[in-house]
Amino acid sequence: MVEEWKTFRTTSSDEKVRSTNSTLLVTYGDRGAAVEKIQELLIRAGMDLREYGADGVFGKETLEAVQKFQRLSGLIEDGIVGPKTIAALKRVRKGQFNSSTPVRPYPGSYVMIGDRGKDVEAIQRAVNVKPDGIFGPNTESAVKRYQARKGLSVDGIVGPATWNMLF
Repeated sequence: MVEEWKTFRTTSSDEKVRSTNSTLLVTYGDRGAAVEKIQELLIRAGMDLREYGADGVFGKETLEAVQKFQRLSGLIEDGIVGPKTIAALKRVRKGQFNSSTPVRPYPGSYVMIGDRGKDVEAIQRAVNVKPDGIFGPNTESAVKRYQARKGLSVDGIVGPATWNMLF
């Protein structure tokens, strides 16, 4: 797997990709053919790169797509494309992770402060809060930040619109 990606490494000034012990790591701020290939794989997996597409620049849009893909794939959501993320991207059949179809169905009722359970844990993981299954003030704040970033109504309550954006 790593051998394939070596062809994307160059020493030109416009190609910036980190590598350690012949393991390719691609992350925010990187540029070049390896980033473009990753973006193409993300698009094939159904991740949203609507604004810039496969432009070879690992910016905010690509970071968010990588994190969402990692979350949906059960990987560590660190935004770094290493061997595990590359392998998962390569296993995806076209459109397998269709972002218009939630991976986790909406529970049928609003999830908000005071709620507890598995749905709360899933929300906490999605907004990068340590999952304890209790929707408290930290979770509410993280949900509000997420809603603001995504252009949703900022109320700290996870209704259908927020849920479907998360999952």
